[in-house]
Amino acid sequence: MRVYLAASFILLLSICETVEAFQTQTVSGVVIDQVTKEPLPGANVILMNYRPLIGTSTDKDGKFLLKNVPLGRHDFQVSYLGFETKIVSEILITSGREQVLTIELKEKVFEGEGIEVVAAIQKDKPLNDMAYSSVKTFTVEETQRYAGGLDDPARLVTVFPGVTSTGGVQNNAISIRGNAPKSVQWRLEGIEIPNPSHFAGLSVAGGGGLSLFSSQLLSDSDFMTGAFPAEYGNALSGVFDINFRTGNQNKREHAFQLGINGIEASSGGPIKKRGLSTYLFNYRFSTLTLLLPILPTEGTIQYQDLSFTFNFPTRGIGRFKVWGIGGLDKQTLDAKTDSTKWEYAYWDFTDSEINLGVGALGIAHSILVNSNGYLKTSLAISGNQTKYTEDRLNEDLSLIPHLNINNESGRWAFKSYLNQKVNRKITVRGGIEAQQLFYDLNLRGRPSGDRPFQELIRREDTAQLIQVYNQTRFELLPGLTLSAGLRGQWFSINEEFNLEPRVSLNMEVNSKSSFHLGYGLHSQIEQLGIYYVKAQSAFPNQNLEMAKAHHLVLGWNQSIGTQHHLKAEVFAQKLFDVPVIADSSFSMLNFVQDFTFSDALVNEGKGENYGLELSLERFLNKGYYYLLTGTFYSSRYKGGDGIWRKGRFDQRIAANALFGKEYFLKEGRNVIGINSRISVTGGERYSPILQNESKINEEVTFDEKNPFTEQFDMQIVLDLTLTFRTNRKDYSTLWSLQIKNLLAAKDQSFDYNFRTEQVDRIEEGTILPILSWKVEF
Repeated sequence: MRVYLAASFILLLSICETVEAFQTQTVSGVVIDQVTKEPLPGANVILMNYRPLIGTSTDKDGKFLLKNVPLGRHDFQVSYLGFETKIVSEILITSGREQVLTIELKEKVFEGEGIEVVAAIQKDKPLNDMAYSSVKTFTVEETQRYAGGLDDPARLVTVFPGVTSTGGVQNNAISIRGNAPKSVQWRLEGIEIPNPSHFAGLSVAGGGGLSLFSSQLLSDSDFMTGAFPAEYGNALSGVFDINFRTGNQNKREHAFQLGINGIEASSGGPIKKRGLSTYLFNYRFSTLTLLLPILPTEGTIQYQDLSFTFNFPTRGIGRFKVWGIGGLDKQTLDAKTDSTKWEYAYWDFTDSEINLGVGALGIAHSILVNSNGYLKTSLAISGNQTKYTEDRLNEDLSLIPHLNINNESGRWAFKSYLNQKVNRKITVRGGIEAQQLFYDLNLRGRPSGDRPFQELIRREDTAQLIQVYNQTRFELLPGLTLSAGLRGQWFSINEEFNLEPRVSLNMEVNSKSSFHLGYGLHSQIEQLGIYYVKAQSAFPNQNLEMAKAHHLVLGWNQSIGTQHHLKAEVFAQKLFDVPVIADSSFSMLNFVQDFTFSDALVNEGKGENYGLELSLERFLNKGYYYLLTGTFYSSRYKGGDGIWRKGRFDQRIAANALFGKEYFLKEGRNVIGINSRISVTGGERYSPILQNESKINEEVTFDEKNPFTEQFDMQIVLDLTLTFRTNRKDYSTLWSLQIKNLLAAKDQSFDYNFRTEQVDRIEEGTILPILSWKVEF
């Protein structure tokens, strides 16, 4: 309480400060061709709705510099002969950091024909010009502004249609259209990487506590939820296509943040003065010490992460970019020595220590091969490690080893693709991606009862995954575009090769309305250890095929005026060749996490997901915005016993309402932000509890003959974010109070109670306030 009172007093003093001078900032950037990435010299860039006129033209390298731009939010209009005029809207100008913009313009294909192309806000358009179906672009500012996002892309996208949070309020795991979180792929700078979350995969494969990504490095990125283009493979449900921005070439800029959850520092700019090469990095360290009293956990929690990018443009051999991200986590829990208070094994008489690490490092090279094409090549290494030790107190209060997990996995990745504009109507993108996969699992524990502590699983092996693709976009007629592609995917363990067609058709009825139809065949390999499950002297899963899915999407987009956008999509997914346990209800479509998994699997499972998604968005304008989304869907699966059932992630409904308002005071020198979000999601499904079997096994035992016939209660979560920004000469400060779960919604689970010898239903949930102060200079 004293921390919040002191912070409130400092905030009050900040509000009372005044600065009389009229403040401005510099806006710089580059204008390039959307398809070829070639700079556009002579493009016009002007600040809209401001007098006297502020504008400029790009130089021979496509760069521009606008000085004396007033503080506040502004729109910029960018035009170039032969290209569609674009409006970049609601850019926040502050005194602490220059705005650096990369603006891509689309060449006019049918001049003087059909649909009239006018300058318009294009926030509903994806960055990937080959994607038309089930794709949404999110900005770095939205990760900061949207309530409940906690600067985390995974939490942010739960406001989008088709996406539901799963695993609890404190977990960032997501289910897309009824699929398991493990079927989501993360990409950074075009390269597949492990789940970039702190405490990743502990309770939910594909989930974690908080993203490693920092808003200081993030650039605008795409998020895809189905029927994605051929360049995306090895994913069944969705793809995060994340990009890092580069440092400011004009000056060095820094930021420091202090909060009750830790500290954060970043810096970026030219490596040397007046040089073209730049750097940008961010480091974060957190102990969560101040939050532990209100968190539903005990012991100690700490994490740290580092992310960086170096950009080296050259005059004749292209551009080199070195990037990296990594995080370390630690959590400890001490057993209670008073045996009269023992109820639950993990929380009461267990000593545990968890150490996790995840990271990725890559280098990319891009070069213009001609006036209409570019080649991009990347090499990267990534991996993660989980070390978990668990000791339990016996009746004599002596610690006895119970479980020890050491799990390592990673990949080397090489990727190269060519993007070539054949003419105004045809653009081709094709490439190859090769991965060398490796893993090492050592699991020791007590099988059951009084059996000795021993080695249970020891697996170590490698594999190769090779993918090739081609995607072509055809401008067929004015307002009619076809994007068609084919992807080939080969996996070394089972020597399986798949051909996956992808196609999307987009039809613009007029400048305000459009329809799109998308189809794709998608496949995904399992965790490498699944293929090396050993039964006696055999490896029954080495011939296991990839799970596959047909995606079909039909959508409609409608712009209402210049600030509103209405979107509707219906989707259907047919999954097949899904790994299941023979003569069992088990299916990998419902898999959450199990380091000890050692069952033989067969490709006899199926699944189907279908539903309707709706969204109405008012873009940020005149100080406020809102977003309303709703998803209504069904998810079923067929296990190894051949029976169709509702799946674990068949939550049926997900709805969100966001609203935000900004108040600019003293000519933009002070900015107050209020952002809220309310989410309603159906409960996750679970199997009935077998109390007698649980008593015998001394652990929660589910009725797997009637799986997922029960459902947790519907969950309503309210989030609130309050911000106060102060702009001063050459620096700005930002106070932020993010309140997660304002209604204290409860996460629900089960645990075996050793005192009552019954399975208890556990409900945990608390209001999580995160107060921070940041200075940018």
